[in-house]
Amino acid sequence: MSKPKIEIRGKEYPMTEVTKTLEAIGRQWRKNARISLKMQGRINTGTLYNSMPVKVGQTKDMYFVDITPEVYYWDFVDKGVQGAKKNIYARQNESPYKFGRGDKSRGTLRGSIDKWTTQKNIKGTRDEKGRFVSRKQIVSAISLAIWRRGLKPSFFVSDTRKRIKDKALKRIATALGQDIANAIRLDLQLNKNLEVK
Repeated sequence: MSKPKIEIRGKEYPMTEVTKTLEAIGRQWRKNARISLKMQGRINTGTLYNSMPVKVGQTKDMYFVDITPEVYYWDFVDKGVQGAKKNIYARQNESPYKFGRGDKSRGTLRGSIDKWTTQKNIKGTRDEKGRFVSRKQIVSAISLAIWRRGLKPSFFVSDTRKRIKDKALKRIATALGQDIANAIRLDLQLNKNLEVK
């Protein structure tokens, strides 16, 4: 991934202002995404929360900033997962994910729930007759409920991106203008024999 630059008559000039602006936008986007996770109670171990590096770069057609989390399950948390039986959460039907079509190489739903109950320190509770329920039974009940109803979407990345987009585009346009002006000035200084007609 290359840093933003511009080419004028075969010479490349760094897009310093664009890079700084994209990095600032990325930090704001990440901050908003983290606030969203926190407000929705979606922080367990902090792995997802801390896995959003700000990446700035350039492709053939555009400059970009990205905060895609570096954990495989981030998209499930963002977009949610449709239930096998019914969807009960707002916009859950927009999710491209549905239970029953998963990648078993990453583990099973039950295995993940079991790990989660351990991290949350959920101990056996009592059933309707007052008897203690084992962790295995709790994991089974939670897994079945999630399988039927799916996972609620948080949109912690996608919606926070939409909210900052308009202001970000204006800031990038200003920075782009500054960098292009600087690159032209530097190019003119390097080409003292340049004739203007």
